[in-house]
Amino acid sequence: MIQKITLIIAFSLLAFIGYSQDAPETQSSLITKISATWCPPCGSWGWDLFHDLIEDNEEKANLIAVHHSGNLETPTSAALANNFMITGQPQFFLGNVNQSVSSSSAATKREAIQTAVDEAAGQAPIVNTGLHPGYFSDDNLIQVSTKTEFFQDANANYYLGVYLVNDGYVGFQQNQGVSAEHEKVLVTAFTPSHFGEQLTTDTVADGTIIEGSYSIPFDSEWDLQKLEILAIIWSEIDGVYTYVNSNVETDIDIALNNVNLTEAVSDLSIEPTIMTNGLSTINFELFDANEFYNISVVDQSGKLVKSVFKGQLGAGTHRYEIVRDDLGAAGIYYVTIESAAGRSTRELILR
Repeated sequence: MIQKITLIIAFSLLAFIGYSQDAPETQSSLITKISATWCPPCGSWGWDLFHDLIEDNEEKANLIAVHHSGNLETPTSAALANNFMITGQPQFFLGNVNQSVSSSSAATKREAIQTAVDEAAGQAPIVNTGLHPGYFSDDNLIQVSTKTEFFQDANANYYLGVYLVNDGYVGFQQNQGVSAEHEKVLVTAFTPSHFGEQLTTDTVADGTIIEGSYSIPFDSEWDLQKLEILAIIWSEIDGVYTYVNSNVETDIDIALNNVNLTEAVSDLSIEPTIMTNGLSTINFELFDANEFYNISVVDQSGKLVKSVFKGQLGAGTHRYEIVRDDLGAAGIYYVTIESAAGRSTRELILR
């Protein structure tokens, strides 16, 4: 999946809470690889098979690498591995069902898993969760707002687990070396319980919506552009958690609180600053070449209205045009330019 990072202005954490995407009315499968960094087969045929499963199924399934031992083991990954009652590694699960894959059966099992994923995608979901994640730089938090919706009447102990997944962690893997790029590594849960927060205890009606908000401290070793937020809905019976549905979000907003930051550019101006029709021009000066810049227009809540430019820019004067018809209703908006150096913001009024 292609990941993007959008800059928003967050006037407070509370402005972010409750703003979550609607739950998609889709059924997704969960493919889990049980792995360990010291395990030779995990870095040979198991490594190749997991890559192939991602390539085959990423549009209709969510995939995670769960390390039950080794350098990438975490309390959350160990808990999920124990829930699947593993007996070794590498092992591959579809939902909670061990696919009993071996090096000799990998090609056949790959086809069978893809067929099962395709069939599941045609089923009507019972429940799913929408996600809106953001990184709050001033508070050094990743926060996720969730909206879980039931599409059928149901009767079970449902739990919502929200997880951080690192898609592209570079580190040791036996048979791959010290600079192996690990795909879809399960890192941690956003809740104290590894299987999340209980949503229901008995009957729940079609159309029921449950909202929540969760946060974890941001680790400086993480690359924001490689992180994914995964919501998994589990059904619990006698301490065993069975997979129900899932949804992933790869777009993490950069939510900067309303404080003074270093200016990203020099001499930023908007001409005219009051737009009635036509267009306005963004003008600014850069002294350093080949830095990454994100230029956008956001509304007063910090929601993205128009992405103007993302990429590297050279030194010199730069101009970008904003067309009135591409923006929203009359009101106050903000043109924002972000780089590693900081953020520059100017007000834009639409009439």
